[in-house]
Amino acid sequence: MDDLTILLLAGGDSDRFWPLGDKHSIKFLGKPFVYYHLSQFSKLGFKNIVIIVNKNNEAFFHNLKNDFTPLDINLVLQADGKGMAGAILSAKHLIQNKRIIIRNSSDIYEDILLPSIISELKENPDGILTGVSQSSYFPGGYLQISDNKIVGIIEKPSPEKIPSNIVTIAFNYFKDANLLINVLSKMQSTKDDIFEKTIDFLIKEGAEFKFLPYKGYWGYLKYPWHVLDINSYFLHKIKGQKIKKAIIHKSSILSGDVYLEDGVRILENSKIAGPTYIGSGTIIGQNCLIRESMIGANCVVGFSTEIARSYIGDNCWFHSNYLGDSIISSNVAMGAGTVLANYKLSEGSIMSFIKEDKVDTGKVKLGSMIGPNVRIGINSSIMPGIKIGKGSFVGAGVILDKDLPDDRFAYPTKSGYTLKNNNIKITQNSRSDARNKLNL
Repeated sequence: MDDLTILLLAGGDSDRFWPLGDKHSIKFLGKPFVYYHLSQFSKLGFKNIVIIVNKNNEAFFHNLKNDFTPLDINLVLQADGKGMAGAILSAKHLIQNKRIIIRNSSDIYEDILLPSIISELKENPDGILTGVSQSSYFPGGYLQISDNKIVGIIEKPSPEKIPSNIVTIAFNYFKDANLLINVLSKMQSTKDDIFEKTIDFLIKEGAEFKFLPYKGYWGYLKYPWHVLDINSYFLHKIKGQKIKKAIIHKSSILSGDVYLEDGVRILENSKIAGPTYIGSGTIIGQNCLIRESMIGANCVVGFSTEIARSYIGDNCWFHSNYLGDSIISSNVAMGAGTVLANYKLSEGSIMSFIKEDKVDTGKVKLGSMIGPNVRIGINSSIMPGIKIGKGSFVGAGVILDKDLPDDRFAYPTKSGYTLKNNNIKITQNSRSDARNKLNL
């Protein structure tokens, strides 16, 4: 595959992913999300990789390169905010005169997809666009197909005007990057559809684009609740029980597919129900119930805590809590009795605000989505679908029913709670210091 270059698009600002930070570095089974993309490229024999990055994740990708020294990885800072088109044009000096495969870093696919594209190259098409069949409306690009060839593409048509049930996914091949670059650089649009308009223009000018149907797993990180879908995907890759150097009390029970890293300690009368992953150095205290969840490294899950179908980052502390269908970033702590509710009294789909837009999550059960370095006091209740920004505090007894921005302090008053700026800073080392003091 030495003559093919993979262009991995990771330059987006992840603003729709708030409050969880950069989506590429979020860990699954102990490895960052994008680690699995690069592993896939390496395993399948690809070597030339260009990654479009932004100012916030450039250092992360630079460090990640050290884990993939056999790959020839070039990092390019996205020059403008023109979405996919801007990302591609930022790398034009590295992809000119080359065959390229463009892949979105926010998506994950099975290993079968890359070999499927390669097998189609024998017919020497100008391009290959991958698509998936959707049974319900999806806000993306829709393909018009005739005799296995693409005759048009429409970005985000209204539900009543979709041309087919085939949605394009960002995993596409171009025989000549120059042709794509030349049209992209001239195309104008007031919407984020310059790439789609470029493809449509090339097709109408006679370029032959083949359609590649994909029927494997397709997951994506667009909104924070999508972490739960990807979490489930990785958890179901655990087969059997893989127990490293862990200490498990004889009164505790492990059932189903469970992966325990080195240094995990499970104390008396706890149950771990698979599929579940627990990271290195994490302590599961007495009388806990962990179900279908992923828990990061160096966490303390204290007495009588229940965690169900949730994602937990590194260095988190809990005590007598309930966490249902929730996503918790690193370095988060909760006081005793705090509950992350995950089910509405109306039993309906849970809504969430993305900036000013109210979005249907499509989930009947959805708990909290909490950014890093958050502290929540005792006996607080966080309502379903609520997001808490990084560095924020929630005082004891607060019933939080609205999203809490970054670096705010919600403390109780007679009328509910009041917001003020949070000037207390929590560092990544604070939990390590506490563990040392407590001899944990």
